[in-house]
Formats: sequence, structure tokens, C-alpha cells
Amino acid sequence: MNTDESTRARRAAGTLQDARDLLKDRFGYDDFRPAQSRVVEAVLSGRDTLAVLPTGFGKSVCFQIPALLRRRTTLVISPLISLIEDQVAGAARRGMRVLGWTSATPREEVNAALERARRGELDLLYLAPERLENRAVCDRLREVGVGGIAVDEAHCVSQWGHDFRPSYLRIGRARRRMGNPPLTALTTTATRRTRREIERFLGMEGAIRIFVPSNRPNLRYSVEMAPDAREAYRRVRREVAACRGASAVVYARTRGLSAQLAIALSRTGVPSAPYHARLPIERRQATQRAFLDGSIRVVCATTAFGMGIDHPHVRLVAHLGAPGSLEEYVQEAGRAGRDGEPARCAMVAIRENRRRALPFGRRERPRPGRPPPGSDRAAVDAERRAAMGAYIETAACRRAAIAAYFGERAPVCDGCDNCDGARTASAHPAERSVRTTTTRRRWRSRGGKRAERGA
Repeated sequence: MNTDESTRARRAAGTLQDARDLLKDRFGYDDFRPAQSRVVEAVLSGRDTLAVLPTGFGKSVCFQIPALLRRRTTLVISPLISLIEDQVAGAARRGMRVLGWTSATPREEVNAALERARRGELDLLYLAPERLENRAVCDRLREVGVGGIAVDEAHCVSQWGHDFRPSYLRIGRARRRMGNPPLTALTTTATRRTRREIERFLGMEGAIRIFVPSNRPNLRYSVEMAPDAREAYRRVRREVAACRGASAVVYARTRGLSAQLAIALSRTGVPSAPYHARLPIERRQATQRAFLDGSIRVVCATTAFGMGIDHPHVRLVAHLGAPGSLEEYVQEAGRAGRDGEPARCAMVAIRENRRRALPFGRRERPRPGRPPPGSDRAAVDAERRAAMGAYIETAACRRAAIAAYFGERAPVCDGCDNCDGARTASAHPAERSVRTTTTRRRWRSRGGKRAERGA
């Protein structure tokens, strides 16, 4: 088969206009957003595609519509059981022939799914990367004939693959074993380093790259520093109360903190529930459903909750304690305001735990599953913690700090605590002089100048 024939064989059977017709029929939209259109066109061409699109831009459409135009099944690699189940349910509601394959799926259902794929009766097969660790599975998928692969939440290749999900780093090998079908990688946030790692480990040499800046004008960012956990609880409860009955997600660094906060909020009359990996899957699913239908107003969660969850009306994402990196923070904060309406992203960092994020709080011993000090990966993790620390400490625009970290041009600030404070102070010259001097001294005393340059 010559190069032209090979390219034609990789293409989905359809044009961009066919894709628009399907978009209107299945999703109810007259046309794609400009970035969506570029991604869909790239996928239809049969080229590997890396797409970085902010939360709310409709990433799933970018691989689901081409999958409907293909003659063979598209594999969708997704990180979480809850996310797989949610997306399978959503695709089925739109009339797609779709199945999910998780660790809980009986063998007979897996065999039935693969037989349907062989007969061309399955559009989408969702699975976790661990399913592809088995060579026999990859060989069977090659026999079935895979039309394409979509890696959803592709930042997990870089952020999770090195630490506790090494199967992400082996997707490229599994892809080659399946006959090297075209691959689409999609994520919300990715630094230049993360994008390079995604392409490297997924074997996407020569991929089409589509990148949309991460700035979302409807989100307002703020950071407070609490002296201890008790005060941090109080400030987070205040943030939730300010929502006036709207939905909120509160992220905590540990399972214990998420459970304690859910209890504290429930006692004040705010319907809340915890969400973390130690809870039975049935309870996690029930919490997710209750949050989506409005029976629970606040979910107090660890990092897993909310990835890919289609809840457009979250008015607040609060963090009790600092996340481990700016990628993680922007991913989680971006789950607010998916409907485009104003929403708040409030972080309450705890001073006594500040060593988790700040560049000058180095750990003497590695945590379980983390790379040893001195390794290349440890240096990358240290840089990420340093950037998170710089974001917490900065007295400058928070949007500019985020943009600089992701290698983007600084946007005009539509709302952050530092810029709002500067605008307020500008109307009161006497107060501004005192405020600016005090803030600058405090910032420098904490090493903020060095941290800012490190961002």
C-alpha cells in the first residue's frame, strides 16, 4: 500500500459537512466552535491530533462525531470508572452505539462487545488504559479492527503515568500492537513539557497541534492564606455560604479533610457529601447523581471528582489547601462556570502546610510512589511545586501567572483578587501607598520575588 492509499485508509468516512449534519442531529447545535471545527477536520483527515481546549469547549464532540463517521470502532481511553460511566450514558442518550469496559465488566460482556465491534455495530468503546496492558487484548482488538483511538484527559499521561498509573506510558506500545490506528489526544491544560510528553509516550510524531489559550474571562481567581486548618475550614464555609444556594465543589488534599468538611457543612444546613477513592463505588456514583440532579449542593472531594462531569452550573470551586501543581489547579478550578456565567475559584492555603507547594519547602524523603530526590522526574515535580508556590505568593495578576506558566500571552484581567485590589486602591491614593508597601514587604519576606521569577 503506497502512502496515499495508507492515508486514505486512515481517514474517517465523511467530510466536515457530514460532521456538521451529525452535530445538529445528535447534539442540537448548528455548527462547531472554531477550535472544535479544526480538531474534527484534523481527525477526519486521519492524522494524529493533539488538542488542548479549555473546559467547556466540548472536547468529547471532537472524537465522538468522527467516530460516528468511521466504519470501525473508536477506542476511548479514559482515566476513571465514574467518567467512563458518565460518558457512556451521555453518548447512549444521543443514539450512539457505545459500551464501557471497566474492571467490573464481566468477561462475557467484553467478548460480546468485541464481537459487535468486529461486525461494525459499535461506534465507541470506552476503557481504562490498564485494559491495554494485556497483549492478548491488543491482538484481539487488532483482529477486530480499530478505526481510531481517543485519549481523553491526556494530561494524565504526564501527571499520572510517572507516579501511579504507568499504564498511561504504555499506550503507545499498545497502539503499535493494534496496527497503529490514528490517535487523538485531548486535554484542558498542558504546558509545553506536558505536550511534549504526551506526544512522546503516545507515539504522535508529526501530529497536528491545536491549542486554545486557557484563560476563561467568566472565572474570578482568589487566594487566601489561613494560619491553620481550623481557620481554613471557617473561610471555606464562608465561601460556600456566599454562593447563596448554588452548586459548589470543594477540593481537599486528603480523604479525611474532604469527609470532615462535608460533615461540617451539612451541620450548617448545606446539603453536602464527600467523594474520595476509599468510599464504595456505589456511594460515589450516588453522590455524583445527587450532585447532578441538585439533591446535594456541595461535593467535598479529592482530585478525582469532576473530571469530565457535565454540570454547567457550578458557581464555586474552592480549594482547602494548595494543589500540587498549577496544571492540577487549573483543571479543577475550570470545573466552575462551564455555562459561561460568572463563577469563583477560591483557594484557602494553609500556612502550616505551605511546604507542600512552596519552592523553599523541600521534602527530605520521597513520598510513596514518588521519584527519588535528584532524579529528572523529581526535578520536574519540584518545578511544578515551585510554580504553585509562586502563584500563591504573587502580588501580581493571577491570570498573568497562569498564562506565563502555560506559555501563553498574558490576557487582560477580568477578575482576580490582586487586580481587583489594585483597582480599588487606585481610587484611594493614601490607602494605596500603605497597602502596596505592606504587601510588597510581606511578599519579599516570603521569597515571592524568587518564586515569581521561577513561574
